[in-house]
Amino acid sequence: MPVQERRYKKGAIIWMENSKAMPFFFILKSGQLKQYLRLMDTEEVTLLAPGDTFGLIGCLTGHNYLDRLIAVEDSVVVMIRNEELIPFLSKKPDIFIKIVSDYSNRLRRINQKLFQLCSPSVYKDLPDQFLTIAAYYESQKNWKNALYALECYATLGDNPELKSKAQAEIDRIQAEQGKAPPYPERIGHHAVYQAGEIIFLEQEKGNEFYFIEQGKVKICHIDKENEFVIAVLKPGEFFGEMAILNQEERNASAIAFEQTRLLVLTKDTFINELGIEILKKVFTSLSRRMWYSFRRSINLSYRNPVLRLYDCLDFIIESRGGQKKDAAYLFDITFHDLRTMTNTLNLEDSRIKEFVGDDNIRINYGTISITNLSKFYDMLKLYRGREHSL
Repeated sequence: MPVQERRYKKGAIIWMENSKAMPFFFILKSGQLKQYLRLMDTEEVTLLAPGDTFGLIGCLTGHNYLDRLIAVEDSVVVMIRNEELIPFLSKKPDIFIKIVSDYSNRLRRINQKLFQLCSPSVYKDLPDQFLTIAAYYESQKNWKNALYALECYATLGDNPELKSKAQAEIDRIQAEQGKAPPYPERIGHHAVYQAGEIIFLEQEKGNEFYFIEQGKVKICHIDKENEFVIAVLKPGEFFGEMAILNQEERNASAIAFEQTRLLVLTKDTFINELGIEILKKVFTSLSRRMWYSFRRSINLSYRNPVLRLYDCLDFIIESRGGQKKDAAYLFDITFHDLRTMTNTLNLEDSRIKEFVGDDNIRINYGTISITNLSKFYDMLKLYRGREHSL
């Protein structure tokens, strides 16, 4: 496979934050690099050694770099063009799995930081999280999902007293509401979920992951009062691979956002069963989700909640979510979703009145729209300038 090599002297800056991404995936052949990445209120510093990889997100998504990379000693970097990357890796499944596993671990760590920051009561590495989720769905009178969460605890919980209470609650709900119909509908390696149905819950063990063929899937954390939405995934994206590649419990819940058809895959079969184009989508989907989570962390570092609301709409546009029509833009999210994503849900309305009162922003039932994108970006620039002057 044709590759390029590039040499960097000690102290050389390889790229800076917000630099235009290059269409290459990089492997450090020799030397050492330092990667600086801002996550919320801290800057993470990672030392890259020979064999480590970087640049996947920019290579496959085209988004500007969010990190800063500097050579700490003379270094040699191997560069693989984006169109050559997946054909090369498809012939080397061990390397493919390692890279996906490494990047999935990074995504897991980022998401944990987001969850802990925005909903510290949610992020619990405990089986009784199922009971918290069940309580949320019971408060919404969503008996089907409440039963799902209770049955998870009845199966996986390790407290006999709580397991007994969970079973008693299952019996009560079934006596009053009837047994929930089974789901999903399975057709070979495909599964169909209806809007609002659970695909899996955080803390479940998993041996499958999923490719979205049709519909949308909400990735979230759940406490007794709210869903904390981390992403809404669209057709062509993957999810659930972290649990099977790293043999860990699910660290988030996946809920069908609308009627959704999924291709169900396992670790042992997906490389052999999928073609080059689908394998590329595995990497591209993972890259987009990592960029999205990094971008969320930047958003949540802003002190002004009004800026977080404007900026959140901006990175949804950057991630090509929603629909552009002439000078306007339409988002298929509710204002409740937007406030959840920006950690402003529990703030008094007076704290965000400047956003709500912006006549260029229309908050409709089930959607949000921008009337004039140029005016929107002017406001965004204004609030970012105020933030940086503080």
